[in-house]
Amino acid sequence: MSTKEKILKIDRLANVLNEVRGHKKIVFTNGCFDLVHLGHIDYLEKSKALGDILVVGLNSDKSINRIKGEHRPIIDEVSRARLLAALQFVDYVVLFDEDTPIELIKSIKPDILAKGNDYDISNIVGAEIVLSNGGKVKTIDLVPGYSTSRLIEIIKEKNKENK
Repeated sequence: MSTKEKILKIDRLANVLNEVRGHKKIVFTNGCFDLVHLGHIDYLEKSKALGDILVVGLNSDKSINRIKGEHRPIIDEVSRARLLAALQFVDYVVLFDEDTPIELIKSIKPDILAKGNDYDISNIVGAEIVLSNGGKVKTIDLVPGYSTSRLIEIIKEKNKENK
């Protein structure tokens, strides 16, 4: 399957998932994935290990801009989506414009909702929906020292040193 075929609109994704629901465990996670780094790779690989199908909800450019500020995202949404879709353990990518993936979670109805362990389960958006549908919410141990914000700071520091 090409990377473009793994990037679906929400309605198409919901239909695809309904075809496998019941005999495949659907895992959902989300994020900006602005500058993909080792922490992201490890997190997504661990998320996939929780089930059979990994769906990544990807914040759109508009969404990231509202959440992270006017200088973000660094990488445009089409490029970020294609990059994530190229990962062997990511089955589907779906973009969303909202600040949270609550509507995606309602539509996708994942069996497992995964987020980094920097979140408490009580603060994970959509946790109550997944749990009320009989699903599970799991936190993933993150690789220490990796974050997009930290990478951006390192780049800025190195840029200042080179001037």
